[in-house]
Amino acid sequence: MTVFTRPGSSPTVPSGVKTVEVNYDSVDDLTKNLSGQDAIVSTIPPTSAAAQTNLIHAAVAAGVKRFLPSEFGADLHNPLNRAAPVYADKIKVQELLSSLAAEGKITYTVVYNGVFLDWGLQFGFPANLRKKTAVLHDGGERLYTTTTLAGVGKAVVGVLSHSEETKNRVVRVGEAVTTIKELLALSQDIVGGEGWTITKPDTAKEAEKALVEIKQGVFSHETILPFIYRAIWGKENGGYFTTTDNELLGIKELDKEGLQKVIQDVVDGK
Repeated sequence: MTVFTRPGSSPTVPSGVKTVEVNYDSVDDLTKNLSGQDAIVSTIPPTSAAAQTNLIHAAVAAGVKRFLPSEFGADLHNPLNRAAPVYADKIKVQELLSSLAAEGKITYTVVYNGVFLDWGLQFGFPANLRKKTAVLHDGGERLYTTTTLAGVGKAVVGVLSHSEETKNRVVRVGEAVTTIKELLALSQDIVGGEGWTITKPDTAKEAEKALVEIKQGVFSHETILPFIYRAIWGKENGGYFTTTDNELLGIKELDKEGLQKVIQDVVDGK
């Protein structure tokens, strides 16, 4: 396994993992460093869309067989999400991969896993366990799919282990189906129910307000996040995956006790 790093970056990687500093602005440099690689798992952020496009073209030039774009979130095959301006760059990447795959130049797999469960709670999303704040989007009663970072990692391994079954398509995974209210109740059982600050924004209205600013050229966390919230908790945005590829990819679903353990581990800083 090889991890590509940006110039000057020194990430912590597991023992035995090779790191290579690359220039994401140079397709030639990326192509040279991709020689001999079978698959790429991209975690390039949406703010660096050009870097991911360069990586795709380099992958084709280097003969890489499989590309997993930097998705790992909401279902962008839902028309409401697909039309959201904040996902435009992700859609362009999907369309590029689809066209290249149609020409037989590469294969791809898009992984949708819903919102990150443990990572979200670590960063106060949708509940901050230390500050005791929670955001009940659309009332917090809507079911949604969520997955831990470890679960996403298992899904990636599952994709690469079942290359033919996952070729040129979307896979959906989810370790748990819950509601914000249920997650809040489980959290309060662990950290206590007193002293919480709870808000209940409307995802559609918040996205509408953000769209006005985006049309004026304002792209910021304040204008981007409402669309992400709507993609997860909006009424018709498909945040709850009714079908998944869990069985194919070896993903086990968490029961209530499993959810509680994830919350407890976040509280304990694990």
